Amino acid sequence: MRALYFVGAVFSVVTLWAITLTSPPSDGFVSTAGGGRTVAEKKALAVAFVETQLRENPTIPGLTLSVAYKGDTVIAQGFGLKQADNPKSQVTASTMFQIGSYSKTFIAVGIAKLIDDGKMTWHDPVKSHLPLFKLQDKYAEEYTTLGDLLSMNSVLGAFDGDLAFVFGLFPSERALVEHLAELNTTRSIRSGYAYSNMNFEILGQVIEHATNQTWPAFLRQSIWNPLGMHETFASPAEAAAAHQGAHLADGHMSCGAKVIGPFNTVTDSLALLSTAFSDLAAGSVVSSANDLAIFSHFLLSSGRDLFKSSTLVQEITTGHTVLDNMVVVGTDAADAFGFAYNPDGNVIAAGYGIDVVGNVMFGYDFFTKNGDTATFKQRNGFVPSERLGVVLAANTGAKAPPGSAPYFLLDRIRSYVLGIFLDMPQPQLDAMWNQAIRRANQLQPDGVGECDAHFFQGVPWEVDGLVISPTTQAKLVGSYVAVTSPGFYDYLKLTRQSDQLVLHYGMYAHKLIATADPDTFIWDVEIAGRSLTVQVSEVDTLLFLGLSFVRNA
Repeated sequence: MRALYFVGAVFSVVTLWAITLTSPPSDGFVSTAGGGRTVAEKKALAVAFVETQLRENPTIPGLTLSVAYKGDTVIAQGFGLKQADNPKSQVTASTMFQIGSYSKTFIAVGIAKLIDDGKMTWHDPVKSHLPLFKLQDKYAEEYTTLGDLLSMNSVLGAFDGDLAFVFGLFPSERALVEHLAELNTTRSIRSGYAYSNMNFEILGQVIEHATNQTWPAFLRQSIWNPLGMHETFASPAEAAAAHQGAHLADGHMSCGAKVIGPFNTVTDSLALLSTAFSDLAAGSVVSSANDLAIFSHFLLSSGRDLFKSSTLVQEITTGHTVLDNMVVVGTDAADAFGFAYNPDGNVIAAGYGIDVVGNVMFGYDFFTKNGDTATFKQRNGFVPSERLGVVLAANTGAKAPPGSAPYFLLDRIRSYVLGIFLDMPQPQLDAMWNQAIRRANQLQPDGVGECDAHFFQGVPWEVDGLVISPTTQAKLVGSYVAVTSPGFYDYLKLTRQSDQLVLHYGMYAHKLIATADPDTFIWDVEIAGRSLTVQVSEVDTLLFLGLSFVRNA
């Protein structure tokens, strides 16, 4: 759908990101004289490297790093600040960051636990475990499997439906999934990879129906508590309710060299994933470096501490849907992520709640699951044969163009740290780093993009002398229904309140502001760090969030 660009700015793997472009690692930074590095050397080099990147990129206030290696937690450490410009807000190993879509891996593990308990299989039809699951495509409704959803191979297209949770069109995750019956789909079943957050909203409801618990309660009881993950919560709001709010990092946004924030992840609209409900199976989990190290050990040990079956985690981290794109770029640009991939000689695929599986990390077996929100970014990487897992999270998100070198900074850092622990020689590490930047610069030479003047320069939306006339207000007042999937994207209303024109959509009701273009208005809502506009395109038709709405009253 056309609204993908906006939704990506709020939540998902395409959340926009901006930091200053770092220099390549300096010559002599890594030495492998005398053979492979000791574990102590690897730790020291990795920590020093991350500290260097943080200094060279001051638009990242804080960062966490965990490294699980050969059965030990070698690093679980915080760097920088929870709140920009507040030196008392130091990030520690217990500081909880939003991990975005890495939450999907927890949902996949939750499904695996139900399989381990004999309650379902990967190949069961969704409908058999969630009777409320309905689609307009009745064939897909009957035959879509749990595995199809987990591997992003359903009839739901990339980011279809995300506007609904961003603006709170429905009061709960259950209601959101029920209303998928009203969402038009254009893909055929199992037609290939398409990144859909709705897939995992459905899976969250599968867990709830199978267990008679909320998915957060089930993960707490069956996954997090047994593993000793007491610094992981379904959402910032859940952490705050458990009196752990002081351990939450605040979010930030950046554009070029400018940082805005901090934003409270429980209360601030610029950091919220949804205004209607705080827990979002597709991406609301918060966790610490300590707990993410524990989870890395779990994944690298094939679930030994939790599952009776030794194959379930292997099935999660096996490729199931061949990738023909990497969401923001094509697979031919995989080297921008710090991967070594040749389309003629490699195959990469999506696992169950896993983005990429393949021998693309310096030739080693590898899997990863990225996670972004509007104000955080998380990257990880796992090499099972070396029992190595690296997880990084930063408390900023921003507006660098997707595909640019700044956009991929955390990906490069992840790959470099993995390379240190894999004993890659410095020339090979530098070659990876420099090639990633070259490829990104080919894809998107502009590393800054357009910074919204209102958010990043403090320019008011309202301009002296520009108003929406009473005549225009009277002409526009009314109800407008979405042209596409009206039963899902619902309707918006324009009303007059105290001589102002107010737009109501979902949970939001805010005034419209005049611009120099008499047919374009700014909606006074602070979401995603960009100004949202409403355009009058023709008689009784409004363009809003990439959708057309026509008057129905």
